[in-house]
This record gives sequence, structure tokens and C-alpha cells, in this order.
Amino acid sequence: MRILKPEQNAFLKQTPFFRLLIPLLAGIIAEKNIPVHPTVLIPAFCLSLLLFIICSTRSLSKFGGIAWIPGLAIQIVFFSFGSMLVYIHRDIPVESSAAFSKNQSNCLLIELLGDPVPKQNAFKSVARVRWLLKDQTCYYEKEKILVYFSKNTDARQLTAGSQIIIRKELQPIENFNASGFDYKNYCHLRHIDAQVFLKEHEFALLTPEKEKSVFSLLDSLRKKLLIIIKNQIPAKSDYSLLEALLIGYTDDLDPGLLKSYADTGVIHIIAISGLHLALICHILQLALQKMGRKNTGQWIKFILMLTCLWCYSLLTGASPSVIRAATMFSLVLFARNILRETAIYNTLAASAFLLLCFDPDWIRDTGFQFSYAAVLSLCLFSKPVRNLLPLQNKILSAIWNAASVSIAAQVLTTPISIYYFHRFPMYFLVANLVAVPLSSGILLGGVLLSLLSWIRTAGHFLGWILGILIRFLNGFILDMAQWPGAVISNLGFTLAQVILFYFIIFCFYRFWMLKEKTWMLMGLGSICLFQFIHIVR
Repeated sequence: MRILKPEQNAFLKQTPFFRLLIPLLAGIIAEKNIPVHPTVLIPAFCLSLLLFIICSTRSLSKFGGIAWIPGLAIQIVFFSFGSMLVYIHRDIPVESSAAFSKNQSNCLLIELLGDPVPKQNAFKSVARVRWLLKDQTCYYEKEKILVYFSKNTDARQLTAGSQIIIRKELQPIENFNASGFDYKNYCHLRHIDAQVFLKEHEFALLTPEKEKSVFSLLDSLRKKLLIIIKNQIPAKSDYSLLEALLIGYTDDLDPGLLKSYADTGVIHIIAISGLHLALICHILQLALQKMGRKNTGQWIKFILMLTCLWCYSLLTGASPSVIRAATMFSLVLFARNILRETAIYNTLAASAFLLLCFDPDWIRDTGFQFSYAAVLSLCLFSKPVRNLLPLQNKILSAIWNAASVSIAAQVLTTPISIYYFHRFPMYFLVANLVAVPLSSGILLGGVLLSLLSWIRTAGHFLGWILGILIRFLNGFILDMAQWPGAVISNLGFTLAQVILFYFIIFCFYRFWMLKEKTWMLMGLGSICLFQFIHIVR
């Protein structure tokens, strides 16, 4: 029997969710590639759970030779659970409905999930098919689709929550011929596999009574914030960045500007993520610091912070990276509130476990993968990289600390970036040293602008300051993107190379921490294998 080293055993004891996450991930991946019917999964789940309960009783645990059986049983339980999650969350298209008729038009009732956004030749909105109407009978549906309205349509009458009736056939989503981006798969990961193009006379707008809910209130607040930003910062190139930083609204961003941010390695500041939520949490901590004196005050503070945190997450669009950050912060706040220290790796695994239970398809979402890779990379490498260059000067030390964070974050995100985007930004370090603190200041200014916009003088002053900061940041990024050798393009990794790359990183990290030559030799051997695969390709 293999005996674990003390530090390995301690790690496993401190991270119970990590031990549960591994079989869950394995079950999700297996079901995605080799689907198994629930008639097999459910008995496997129930029998394994029963075996775990029986073997975990005190009377049976003392028998020799079966100490490993409870561990195996619980692994099978969560493997089966992961597979069942994929089956439960499978997309069911309208075409598979028993009431759907292929040879005649079907009447569909559709609800818009967002306001139509102007595009080059149409207005675009994500919608959900709610009902299939046939022979005076309504059949419940839940497929998400893309709806394109012609430019002649009065988009002002269409808002989030609007319901329309159509009799037009849904079309499958196809990739753009001139683009290498897999738009079809991008939509599929968001559970969207069909689209419909509507002219002005091809739909009927219903006018139901609008129900007030948390989501409708947040949508209304989002629209008010957009109006405030546009009123105080007139230039589109300026207010579009603040919209993205503050509430995650990216429809006004110029594609050329987005490309420059990607080419310099700072596109992450535009996507709402842990960086933004950390700042919001810090602001909330300062605002509520006097409430944590007594036990009751601590719980009230916890509930208020949690409510604000999740309302902000929903306000910004609830992307996987935002939900990941909000879940992690929620777990940390809860642990602190019950006076317990949090193990960052267990918190990370717990948040991933909960999010994959909510939507197992997030495992293939690039934002989800980048988010966890970046956080794990910071946990593993930020301190070792920072210790490489100990500095006594406070200014130089602060600069190096910021640089070490950027370097550490790149270690585990680079393989994914090359795999998906086939490029690497060479000036990411310099760009992050300027963009991260500046974008944090702009975000803080945006929060102040939202709160003080009702004071005319304060609103104009903050808008003027923010306009200057945003123009400087945009100009800096646009200029840097034009520097020679700013991007190494045409890089390509296969999935096998990505896995091998991570194994190489793991080997050298273990060598760095433990100073054992075996890990160095394994890493060097893996590099040779990596090069061999590259040559064979």
C-alpha cells in the first residue's frame, strides 16, 4: 500500500472538497464524451451510497482489508452524480417536442431575456421559447435562442421581458466563414443552438402585465446607470470602457479597442471578475466596519455584504467568472463569520463544485477555465515569484509585488490562452503594471459617480476626471499594441500538449518546492516528449 507523505496527507485533510471535485469532474467529462443512460447511473449512485454508509459504520470499519472500500464507494457516488448532472442539464430543443410538426408552421411564444442590441444589419437579443401553441393547447418549452429583428423594427417597444408570438421556423446557428472563431460552440456553451430572423410583420407583440421582481429591478437599475454614465462622459470611446468596468456592459465597446486590450494581455480588466468584486468587498467592509462589534451585528453585516455582492454580480450579467468570484467571497465571508480560518484551495474547490452542480457545461467555458487557472496560479506562484527578488526600497518593492502577481497569473493561464487564441502578448507585464491600478481607480470613480450623480457639480467633476483617466488608459493600450513584437501569433497547442504543458509546470513546481531531482528529471523528460509531439504535428 502506498503511504502518503505528511504534507500530502495534511493537504487532503484540509481540502475535502478537492477530493469530491475530482470524481465529479471525471463524471461530467465522461458523460460528455461517452453518454450513459440514467438506468445505469441511478443504480450505481444508490448502491455506492448504500455501500459507503454500511462500510462507514463503526462495527464494519474494523474488519481488515476493506478500509479502502468506503473511499472507492464515495468516488463512484460523485462520479455518478456528475454524469447525472449532465443528463439533467441537457438541452431539449423545440423540435424534439411531441407537439412539434415539421411539415407545418409552429406557433411559438418567446420571451426576450435582454433588450435588443443594435448590430450592423439588425437588432439582436437572447430569448427563451416559453410555449409551443397547437390546437388551442400550450406545451411548455425552455429552449434558449437568438432573435434578430430587422432594422425597420421599432426596438423601443421591445425590452427584457417582452413576449412575442412567431410562426417562423428556427434555424441552426452556423459559424462565420471569414472567422476562425467557433461561434457555434460559443453559443452552445450558453445553451443556445438555434436562431430566428424576424421582419417587422413576422411577429406579434403581447402586452402582459409586468411583474416586479429582483431581476426587473436590477435591469431597471442597470439602465439608469448606463444613462448616468453617458450623460456625464459624452465620448463613446470613454463611456464604453466605464460601462464594461462597472456593470459588464460591452455592447458599446469598439472592436479595435478590444483587440488592443487582448494584444497587450489586459483584456481581463474589462471582464468583470474577482478583481472587481474584491474592490466592491473592500468598499463594503469600510462602509460597514462599525457593525461588527457584537454577534448580531456580525450576522447583519454578513447578510448585507452577501446581498450587495450577489446583487452586483447579477447586475453585471452573472458571467461564470463573476459567479465564481462571488461564490468564493461568500464562502470566505461565511467562514470568517463563524470564526474559522479558510483554506484557499478548499474554498476554490468548493466554489467549483457548487458552480458545476448549477451548470456542468461551465466546465467547457473559457471564462470559467481562465478564472480558476488564474486564481490557482496566484495561490501557487505569487509568493515564490515575489521571494525571488527581495527588495528593501518600499517603492521598488511595491512595483515588484505588482509585477510578481502578473507573472504568477500567467503561469497557468498561458497554456489555455495559446490553446484557444493561438497568440501570446509579449508586453503583458508592462501593460498590467499600468492598467490594473488605473482600472481599479476608474472603477472606484465609477462607483462614486453612480452615488453622487444627483449632485450636479460632483457628477460633472467626476465625469471629467474619469474621462481623462480613461483616455489615458485607452491611449496607452492602443500605442502599446502597435509596438514591434507586441504579439506572437500562429501558436498552436493540441489538447495533449496542453495537458503535458501543465504536467511540466507541476514537475518543476515540485522541484522548486521540494528540491528533489526526480521531479526535475520528469520535467525535462516531459519537455522532450512535448517537443516530439510538436515535431510530429
